[in-house]
Amino acid sequence: MSQREILNPTVIADLIRRQASDQPDRTGLIFEGRRFSYAQMNERANRAAQAFLSLGVGRGDRIAWLARNVATFWDAIFGAAKIGAVMTPINWRLAPSEVAQILADAQPALLIGEKTFIDAIAAEGGLPDVQTLILESGGEDCFDTLVDSQDAAEPDFKPSSDDVIVQLYTSGTTGLPKGVVLTNQCYYEVGKAGAEAGVVLPQTEDEAVMHALPHFHVAGVNFGFMAVARSMPIIQHRQFDPAAIVSEAQGEAPLSSFLVPAMIMMILEAAKQAGASLEKFACISYGAAPMPEPLLDAAMAAMPNATFTQFYGMTETTGGVTVLAHDDHAKGKTQRVSAGQALPGCEVKICDPVTGAEKPQGETGEIVARSGFVMDGYWNKPDATAEALRDGWYWSGDAGYKDENGYVYVVDRIKDMIISGGENIYPAEIEAVLAKCPALLEVAVVGAPDEKWGEVVRVVAVKRPGAEIDADGVKAFLKGKIADFKLPKYVTFMDALPRNPSGKILKTVLRQNESAPAEQG
Repeated sequence: MSQREILNPTVIADLIRRQASDQPDRTGLIFEGRRFSYAQMNERANRAAQAFLSLGVGRGDRIAWLARNVATFWDAIFGAAKIGAVMTPINWRLAPSEVAQILADAQPALLIGEKTFIDAIAAEGGLPDVQTLILESGGEDCFDTLVDSQDAAEPDFKPSSDDVIVQLYTSGTTGLPKGVVLTNQCYYEVGKAGAEAGVVLPQTEDEAVMHALPHFHVAGVNFGFMAVARSMPIIQHRQFDPAAIVSEAQGEAPLSSFLVPAMIMMILEAAKQAGASLEKFACISYGAAPMPEPLLDAAMAAMPNATFTQFYGMTETTGGVTVLAHDDHAKGKTQRVSAGQALPGCEVKICDPVTGAEKPQGETGEIVARSGFVMDGYWNKPDATAEALRDGWYWSGDAGYKDENGYVYVVDRIKDMIISGGENIYPAEIEAVLAKCPALLEVAVVGAPDEKWGEVVRVVAVKRPGAEIDADGVKAFLKGKIADFKLPKYVTFMDALPRNPSGKILKTVLRQNESAPAEQG
């Protein structure tokens, strides 16, 4: 176990300042063959801060960022933190009209992005009347060139705990994206909780963070901050590429990474196709979606030297609510399918979503959390904020229960629950059973309207290559494993399930997809 100190300053700007002061020559970032020391990262952050100031951007101003995972993001986010400006990364995989909606909501003072994405918005007529700079172009409107031209002096500004660091937009799986406001205080509190829980501790002095999560995702921001706080260099991938990650894992450095389960599945497949080892993974953190037990078993077998840690949380809680430690992942332990126990400094209870009354142990209700790392609120949405934050508690919208040892089990999204003939059916329960079907690669369960029962169960499945199974086969596999009223009436087979860039299955799309042929079981 490495004995490196875990830094957790009260403001994010001091994180890179401390590293530049304490170990200036240590590598902090690696991107496409280029290496940057902590001293260079801090200098680049100062230049970025001065660039923002030269454009009239200051405390509280939003800086919209529309780009894949380029190294300059870390210059910009640390630079913005040094002047109290707010980084607002936007999902570049959205349609131009969707990006335009977010830009209209964010009201940025500055837009920075890759030319291909900026041009696409302009072509749709959705580009706002705002200062706009292009990344990596080298022209007169190039942000990188502007940064290079600035003085490297520390800006004359003292950040406070109340300063907002990021405004991250929710994935919009259940509605229009909302801007989540996270402050220095949120990051200090979640950093303190992580250090106390002992999460993502480097095992050796040469361990590095392999970073492939998008920067517009809360874990994409958080894992970069965690890497700097733990003195692990960020090996930044421009975007997720399973083959490139497998190749990275053949190097000398042990790797720590945060991945969503869908990413893990694709990495395992890529390693199998390449006949390559994944033994260089020293730490696998995961979250954002459920991890089926068969996939967990396969990952632990393929990555035998890795510690596994599950994080359950959401953007609104700075990514944290509970954590499932490596030892809890052992085969035979009931809690391995749970989301873990509450992080230090976080209270979790299960409440009736209608009455608000706390549920007894073992009963399913809505997961509710209170901690110092819960968001300040949604940007310019007081009604949505009041609905989500009640008396200091964040209402997650997730259904779950707690056992006698305080382990939290996430059952499903409250809004995904199927009510059939008055019976509550949680899709995740059926999905967990079907995850063990050898003929199916992945599945999703949604409700389908029905005149008699109100709703019935519909399974949407992806077959494994070469596998033969039909609707009757799916129903036969489930028979006896779940109650008959939970059995699917319809089964739809697809080549791939629709997902957002965070890896979450878009059930809203599946519910709307009436064009896909369904077999009646």
